[in-house]
Amino acid sequence: MIDSHAHILPDFVNDIEKIIENARLAGLEAVVNSAIEPRHIEFAKYIEKKNSHFVYTTLGFSASYIQKIDFLEAYEKIRDYPSLVAIGEVGLDYHWIKDSYWRKKQQEVFIKFIQLANERQKPLVIHSRKAEKECLEILENNADVPVLMHCFAGNLEEAKKIIDLCWFISIPTAVRNRKIHRRIAQNIPLEYIVVETDTPFLSPIPGKKNEPANVRYAIEEIATLKESTFEEVDEVTTLNAREFFQI
Repeated sequence: MIDSHAHILPDFVNDIEKIIENARLAGLEAVVNSAIEPRHIEFAKYIEKKNSHFVYTTLGFSASYIQKIDFLEAYEKIRDYPSLVAIGEVGLDYHWIKDSYWRKKQQEVFIKFIQLANERQKPLVIHSRKAEKECLEILENNADVPVLMHCFAGNLEEAKKIIDLCWFISIPTAVRNRKIHRRIAQNIPLEYIVVETDTPFLSPIPGKKNEPANVRYAIEEIATLKESTFEEVDEVTTLNAREFFQI
């Protein structure tokens, strides 16, 4: 099992050592940790170094922070960070950002990060909340590297377009209780799926924060939806994550 997207960061998680230990005990072989603003980057580096070959790092910029944080600081740190396995999450968020000026600014920043991924030859992890159509158009016109649509919640037509482009879709643990993720998981080939928790968000257990050890819930639900087995879904999604992140 690989949790392809988690936020193991002080803002979100209290007992970080405990949730990493839980992930190991649950049988995970890797956790991909996503830092989404500049002040998280040094801590992400510390966690990666302390848990070498188990915790891997992606660096990005939360689109919802566009009005609060200067993206240039994140851009500079990401450009020079030696060991990241992907750039992201980056993208668009039209759920929190309504103003047309700031949506346009999101698009400009998004393109800059895509260009950086192309330059560094690193894959992209994409946040596309309520902006799936625009994200896909920008990616199709600009990205020259592999793409993973993190926690994708678009429609089936958009999901099929992602598959046609040979990109991956990440199914979160929320597949247990959100119809849109269930529909996507049921209708796209397993060969294009990875699994994630989005720790500490999207918990499959009501009232509790999420953690990487819970990624098995996503695997179990996908197996049920596809009338497959836990072992098959685990094997394929793990291989997909290894391939995408080159870990």
